[in-house]
Amino acid sequence: MISTTMWRRKGRRHVILALMEITSFRVPSSSGADLSCVKFGEGPPLLLAHPLVFSKAYYAAAAAVLGAKFSCVAYDQRGHGDTTASTISPAAMADDVGAVLDAMKWDKAAMGGTSLGAASTLLFALRSPARVSFLIQDLPGFGPASFRDPSKTSRIAASFEDSDLDDAARQITSGMTEPRAKAWTEALFADWKNYDAGTLANKLAWVLRNTSSWRIVGRWPDELQKLTMPVRIFAIQGDPVHPWDTAQTMARTIKGARLSPRVQSLAADAIANQWIDALAS
Repeated sequence: MISTTMWRRKGRRHVILALMEITSFRVPSSSGADLSCVKFGEGPPLLLAHPLVFSKAYYAAAAAVLGAKFSCVAYDQRGHGDTTASTISPAAMADDVGAVLDAMKWDKAAMGGTSLGAASTLLFALRSPARVSFLIQDLPGFGPASFRDPSKTSRIAASFEDSDLDDAARQITSGMTEPRAKAWTEALFADWKNYDAGTLANKLAWVLRNTSSWRIVGRWPDELQKLTMPVRIFAIQGDPVHPWDTAQTMARTIKGARLSPRVQSLAADAIANQWIDALAS
């Protein structure tokens, strides 16, 4: 994996690892946001939107796998990574997807996201369906509203506000089995280590407090019928934050959509391979 820390330290715009070139760049978006992005690979265009409290590094970790099949862009969503933004809203998140597509001069692209990233790409697909060739909804968790526990979200945000990343990770993984909590903690810190801890903690607290009550789809689930592109949905039974029932409702409502169990592994390559299989189907 290439971390943003390495990009800054080496002072170079291009880094090559495992025969995959990763290029960093920035994209201006609405309300003064400045999106931090990376691009890698060759092939059909694919936009990648990361989950809450992660960053573009979530997908850059699988650059060798994804980039072998697609021309990819991953970006830091508002309140994450190296992106700067003073406002956040569902409409702004859709704006950001469009801004990245415009910067790449992509009239149309396949796109997908995990959790918060699923919401952002869904918002854009509902707004501009003609620009989306394929939509992946990985662990959708914002329809009809957010399923996050408000009390737990507040505790996690408070830990970030105290710049206590260790406690934030403990709060995030509370209630998980010990092996699952260990895997999640390792994944979180593998991502967070790429950024200045204090700056990142403040951003994550801000995004948690400002997205907890979002409603992504106004007329749930009827509005989903506007989606005409192929849609693949991945979910895990028993996940209270990304309910299987929500994924089932989406699959029933969106014409031709397919729902599949998500891989349990948190390994970037395992997730990437599941997406590649879906995009090839």
